[in-house]
Amino acid sequence: MDIRVSHYEPFKEVYGFVAGDDVLRFTAMLMGEVVDALGTPNDFIGHPGGENFVIITSEQNGPGIRQRLKARFAEEVLTHYNFMDREQGYILTTNREGQTEKVPIMSIAIGHVSPSTQQFADIREITELAAESRRKNSE
Repeated sequence: MDIRVSHYEPFKEVYGFVAGDDVLRFTAMLMGEVVDALGTPNDFIGHPGGENFVIITSEQNGPGIRQRLKARFAEEVLTHYNFMDREQGYILTTNREGQTEKVPIMSIAIGHVSPSTQQFADIREITELAAESRRKNSE
């Protein structure tokens, strides 16, 4: 699974890097809890950097892990926002042109690949297919 925290950078700009680090720590801990509950001891959780994460798990456990991660993240990430931002469902940021923009509450986008439905020759192909799947699932 290729996982990205959507709308993380605007959150970090508004709330600061310490709050941003808290979100990354929360995300990693959440993944650990979900994989512990639904995965196996052979599963792997990685953080290649920034707001990106990976989980390697069995084909059977993947759908349950994806569903639980998305649901819990959507519910629990709200604790990282102040009351007003939670109530309105977005934060206000200033874009590069100096205009105010509404940015949605953070969510996670999850892409996945499976050897039973896709063929790949090397790790590069796996990461490209997973990223493509993540982009499709976040639209």
